[in-house]
Amino acid sequence: MEQNQERINNQKEFRALLAKYGITQAKAAELITKETYRPVNARTVRAWLANAEAISALPCPLWAVVSLKKATSGLPIIQPEDPEK
Repeated sequence: MEQNQERINNQKEFRALLAKYGITQAKAAELITKETYRPVNARTVRAWLANAEAISALPCPLWAVVSLKKATSGLPIIQPEDPEK
């Protein structure tokens, strides 16, 4: 149960970062690769964001969320966070 909640939380946070900075899955993959020196492609990002029941779904790892946060820290915010969330 705890793993599933972590998966959901990581996925939500990753999606929020994409929306906040207006970046695509491909751009997110590029930013994470530059930040971590680990090869990540758009297909991997899609798998992280897929519905858990999908065959291609992969759990969104915490390191990816942290890396995307670091990589986007200097970018302009496109969509401010909703304070009611």
